[in-house]
Amino acid sequence: MNSVSPAIIPMFIIPMAFLFVLLVIVVAKSPKVGAWLVGGLVFLLLPIFLIKVVRTGGVPGPAALPIIIVPVTFLFVLLVVLMAKAPKAGAVLIVALVVMGLFGMYYAVRVSDQPATATVAWETMPAPSATPWPGPSRPVPPPSATPAPIWSAGVEKEMDADVYPSRLAAVQVLGSRIDKSIRELAGDGNSPQITLFQEESDQALIVELKNAIRQVLPQASCTIEAEHKSLRPNEVGVAVRVADMDMQAAPWARSSEVKAASGRIELHVSTTTGGKVVHRRFVEKPWMDNFATFASTRPEQAFIIARSIGTCTSESEANQQALDDARARLTEALSQRGQWMSDKLPKPQITTTDVLQGGFIVDRFAQSFEGSAGKIWRQALLIDVSGSKLAQLAGQKAREFREVKMTWARMGLSAVGVILLIGVIYFFLNMATMGYYEWSLRIAGVVLAIVAVISILMVVR
Repeated sequence: MNSVSPAIIPMFIIPMAFLFVLLVIVVAKSPKVGAWLVGGLVFLLLPIFLIKVVRTGGVPGPAALPIIIVPVTFLFVLLVVLMAKAPKAGAVLIVALVVMGLFGMYYAVRVSDQPATATVAWETMPAPSATPWPGPSRPVPPPSATPAPIWSAGVEKEMDADVYPSRLAAVQVLGSRIDKSIRELAGDGNSPQITLFQEESDQALIVELKNAIRQVLPQASCTIEAEHKSLRPNEVGVAVRVADMDMQAAPWARSSEVKAASGRIELHVSTTTGGKVVHRRFVEKPWMDNFATFASTRPEQAFIIARSIGTCTSESEANQQALDDARARLTEALSQRGQWMSDKLPKPQITTTDVLQGGFIVDRFAQSFEGSAGKIWRQALLIDVSGSKLAQLAGQKAREFREVKMTWARMGLSAVGVILLIGVIYFFLNMATMGYYEWSLRIAGVVLAIVAVISILMVVR
């Protein structure tokens, strides 16, 4: 029932309309013959339709609605005419329709009581793809001036993330949680002697680690040593190392020579009695770590950040929210930067397809946290809003707007043409029957006009 193509609907409606007019004339002229014809068609076609709907378990889709609405409307008009001309035959036919409808409902209930096969088939189907639906599945939300609460600093302080946007961010988190490791190894974690071994690590990482340790252990003594040395009995040594380093071309850079690193930051915490290693993954996303610095060092490029706005329970949900925010920000960028053609035109409806296929997404950062009730996700997208891309999008939206106007114009002209054709047919049929079936033809003409207009609105797009 869902696979009906809109292209075949006119081929179905036209002969049905002529058959309906003939049946109206037959019922008006010879009610008994008309009752037999209408009853025969109903008893022949209705059971086939009910069995097909019940067995497929499907609800007809929008493309199939005319194929259902048109016969039902025609049948209603025929029953009205038949009740006026032959009340007994009409009453019998109505009773028969009610009985068949009740039988169809009973059959549907019996079939629904045996769902084992359908359930197994559904459970064995592959999981839905995380790729978002390309169309405008929901209205474009207004862009938020400030990041949502899910992006506040308190979230990272309370929960551990699976990945961080820089080595510096990973070191900050490790330093803020190092007191647990120190207490496990040294016992008294309030005022230990902590020595940071720089070795081959970046000095900025060591300094940041020292600052983070001072915040969580303000009573502790923390010093930095260039090279590793033997530890004293009351001393805790900490070394920073990078593992599983991988260098890839930075997606936001115009040159492939610019690389972005990913890997794992490890803190090797040790005492004279033992040691422990804590680690966090990182992926270098400088636009996430410090967007102001990132943008100021690239004045020739224009970027914005789109973010998920709520607490998401899956990566695909966070991805969709970020795409919705990207659509809102692109809409705002078109209006603010004068790329939209005219203030007289409505705001362009940016779709997910526009964002994905327009080359606006330069980079993305997905992050999950281990919450008390399970994982929660958030995602950010780096969006390129350079003038050339916005101009291309504005041109595309202007063409789509013109196409919509042309479609509505074609729909209007088609509706007017069909109504005129029905009027001409009514005029000639009324003349041929010398006005004997005037009211029957009028009813048929009005119903045909309504059905024709509805069909045109659903088919002509």
